Amino acid sequence: MLKKLKKSLLAAAKSESGRGRKDLASADDGLLRMQQEIEQSRRKLLSYISEAKDVTFIRSPGNIGDHLIHAGIRQLLRSIQYKEIPFKRRRLLERSHGHTALISGSGGWCGPFHRVMPQLLEIVERRYERVIVLPSSVDISVPVVRKTLEHTKALFFAREMESYRQLKELGVRAEIAHDCAFYFDFRPYRRPGRGRLLAYRTDAESVSREMPPKNRDISRWCDSLDEWLWTIARHEEIETDRAHVMIAGAMLGKRVLYRASSYHKVPEIARYALRHLPVRPLEG
Repeated sequence: MLKKLKKSLLAAAKSESGRGRKDLASADDGLLRMQQEIEQSRRKLLSYISEAKDVTFIRSPGNIGDHLIHAGIRQLLRSIQYKEIPFKRRRLLERSHGHTALISGSGGWCGPFHRVMPQLLEIVERRYERVIVLPSSVDISVPVVRKTLEHTKALFFAREMESYRQLKELGVRAEIAHDCAFYFDFRPYRRPGRGRLLAYRTDAESVSREMPPKNRDISRWCDSLDEWLWTIARHEEIETDRAHVMIAGAMLGKRVLYRASSYHKVPEIARYALRHLPVRPLEG
């Protein structure tokens, strides 16, 4: 995997000239260092999954950024036989049962979008012997989130240190690993780009009082994950408050400038997982 990534990145670097070549080569070096950490994280997750008698992946709802998580989970599980059940198939979920259930990672344990995940966890824990929540962010100041986590027996993976700290504070059985978007193969989308993409969120999680001109909330605007990725790939620089636009931009070798949304996930993921790459906070 690392050899293939290195070859892909070197080929991309050769296609650039001048400052663009130097910038991309620097990003390539960071990506290679980061890939080693991603592989360690992948092995850690699989060590809890690979010996399961049977595996069911419970897919949570969400926007295109969540689709990237789901795609990364499928690639993480490529050597494992598993079933996949979407949460929206509620009757199918409530009839399902088995040994190990994997609940997709998300920010659905925080802020304005916390109603589904606590309910989902309670259903799944009744139906499966063992439950693993894949790398997520949590906010235990949300009462229903705190109550659910205080009673869960699931193994809960955080995707950044603040959520890991909060889980440990409650006594949850917790581990930490990279967001599952990092297990997606970004190589086919890696190409030089031009200009800056402004991709600020326009939903209840936004804290922006006013959207900048030419803003495109691509996680709501794009019709598919493929379109979303190519939109990012065509640009040289990304400015966003969306976690997965930030992640995808960084993994595609772009310079990324980020702002926080209504809770800690964006800056915390940047600090934990993207420190080797040209990802920086916007001041002010």
